[in-house]
Amino acid sequence: MKATRSVAIWKIALPALILLIASLIVTEAHGWKGELLWSYDAMSSVSGSPAAAGNLIIIGDDTGRLHAIDRNTGRPLWIFNAGATINGAPAILGGSAFVGGTDGTLFAVDIATGSVRWSYTPSEEYAPSSIWASPAAGDGKVFFNSADGKTYALNADTGALLWVFDTERELRSSPVYSEGLVFVGAYEGLFHALDAKTGKKQWGGGSAGPISTAAVSDGIVYFGAWDGVMQAVRINKVIPLWKHGAGEAITTAPAISGGRVFFGTINGKLVAVESASGRLAWEFPVPGGVHSDPAVLQGLVFFGSDSGAFYALDAASGRERWRFDSTREIMSSPLVDGDVVYFGGYDGWIRAFR
Repeated sequence: MKATRSVAIWKIALPALILLIASLIVTEAHGWKGELLWSYDAMSSVSGSPAAAGNLIIIGDDTGRLHAIDRNTGRPLWIFNAGATINGAPAILGGSAFVGGTDGTLFAVDIATGSVRWSYTPSEEYAPSSIWASPAAGDGKVFFNSADGKTYALNADTGALLWVFDTERELRSSPVYSEGLVFVGAYEGLFHALDAKTGKKQWGGGSAGPISTAAVSDGIVYFGAWDGVMQAVRINKVIPLWKHGAGEAITTAPAISGGRVFFGTINGKLVAVESASGRLAWEFPVPGGVHSDPAVLQGLVFFGSDSGAFYALDAASGRERWRFDSTREIMSSPLVDGDVVYFGGYDGWIRAFR
């Protein structure tokens, strides 16, 4: 009886197993082959980075236009003109895309229509200066760094100023919001953890050079600097965990995934270190520098290079899986969403690969 029942169960399970194996083979054969899904001509260099909002990919260009593109077809749905070069990616919250330009003004743009909900330019008391990087949003607020050395917090619904924190240093990085704290790295090498409600500094640190945008994962904040050192600090009780010397300036925000920390350097390396210890896992050399923040998904690391190549590397080994070569620099940081990666380039094209 037991043998008969086992055979019956196996007969039932075998077709399902065959289908599962077949689906895995198809997924591996079809997925992440570097196939171009669509391309969109922004007709201007694109150093901005994409953000996803529902069915839209939203990205800014060097003339100050913010493009909303259908993520499946590459068809433009609306364009908003901010009037000044847009770097970094928009922050998305509550039906708005928040984006700043090099004239120092932050806009809240309605995602559905592309119309302005509000704009904020610092008053004479807080002299306006360029917004070089992405804003951050969370808990009903939007945060942005200005080259005047100040971090601003605004009400996301109204644009009303909530607080200002003066680092007294130039700011070219993006603020990072996580669980009630805003993390800010200054151009002259100081690091600040601010209370998101009040803007008061909770703790800080430093380096010997400009600090890149931080990343937070599992209660640890990671940040690198132009002194070539990547650091990991446990947020609770502010416990330094490790430092890794890359040997040259770190020029990107780190990406944390699968027990690894990935980041780029000024002379052209994509570096992977162990997130628990900071020990080197692998390095991948590329021509030119890397200013495109890496993104990781499904075992692949995606990033662009100053030489115009866009790479997909195996996250475990650092082996190149595929590459796309353009004619100009790719400083846009990729967005990986589902089975598609989106990025812009100095050649004026915004592309989607799968």
